[in-house]
Amino acid sequence: MVEIELDGKKVEVPPGSMVMHAAEKAGTYIPHFCYHKKLSIAANCRMCLVDVEKAPKPMPACATPVTMGMVVRTKSDKAIKAQKSVMEFLLINHPLDCPICDQGGECQLQDLAVGYGGSA
Repeated sequence: MVEIELDGKKVEVPPGSMVMHAAEKAGTYIPHFCYHKKLSIAANCRMCLVDVEKAPKPMPACATPVTMGMVVRTKSDKAIKAQKSVMEFLLINHPLDCPICDQGGECQLQDLAVGYGGSA
C-alpha cells in the first residue's frame, strides 16, 4: 500500500492508484467532468486540478499516480484558483441554451458552476 497525505489526512491506497482514487477513499470530493472509474483516464476537462507538494503547477487528480509520502491539497488557494479558472474557461465557451437543453436542471456543469463559477 502507498500512503499519502490528502488535506491533512493519511490515506492508504494500492500502488498504481491515482490521487482521485485516494480522495474517494478518504471521502474527499474533487470536482470533475471527464473522470469515470470505468473509463480510461483522459484528463481532458482539467476540473480536478489539485495542489501537489513539490509540483510546479496544479496536477489533475484523475491522472496523477500516488507516490509514497505525497502531500496533496484539494482546498488550497492554488487548487481552488486553478479549478475556478477551468470553470471560467468552460463557461465562457459553453452555449447559453440551458433552458432548452436536455440536461437542464440535471447538469453537472450547472451544479459545479454554483460552487466554482464566478459571481456576476
